Amino acid sequence: MMPRALPIPATIRWVDALFFQRGTTALTSAATLTITATASLPQPAHAAKASSIPSPGSPAPEFSLINTRGKIVDLDSLTADEKWTVLYFYPGAFTSGCTLEARKFQEELPKFQEINSQVVGVSVDSIEKNSEFCTSEALDFFMLSDVGGKVSKAYGSSLSIPGFGTFSNRQTYIIDPQKNIRWVFVDVESRIPQHPSDVLAKLNELQQA
Repeated sequence: MMPRALPIPATIRWVDALFFQRGTTALTSAATLTITATASLPQPAHAAKASSIPSPGSPAPEFSLINTRGKIVDLDSLTADEKWTVLYFYPGAFTSGCTLEARKFQEELPKFQEINSQVVGVSVDSIEKNSEFCTSEALDFFMLSDVGGKVSKAYGSSLSIPGFGTFSNRQTYIIDPQKNIRWVFVDVESRIPQHPSDVLAKLNELQQA
């Protein structure tokens, strides 16, 4: 069953609570943290806060970020060759869920390239940490460092947890060569191993429509 597109209840499920050690690249995966925030109900003061998600069919929010290869990347550069872009946001490099997701995208990368598409990851991690992550996992696609979470917020993928900071929620966006959002995957956490295949199937569907 394919993940649903918007609209959906504002439900966020995030595994891998992250504890960062300042000045190093080390982090530890803590016990599973599941946060559910339903828009129709009042939320307690300590609840996680997420920004709103752009609707499919709307222009993709503009951005300019440095990638793990030291280059500045924006929507114009991503779509310069008329490629489709899979922009996936993830909470933190080197955590179990994010590592699995990156490996699965790497496994399927040739299939994405065959249909004129590229995979790009985004997190609030530093350029150095994301670069180490790409090198460690031998990834053939790059990551973007959204330090501070400004781009994550623009895409409705910013998750703020008191005591932990701001992170990118695990969500994926398909952006067409005209820089429009064509699909949003929000139920990624429960389908990490299958997620790249889900994205490929939806890409094929959108390109053939």
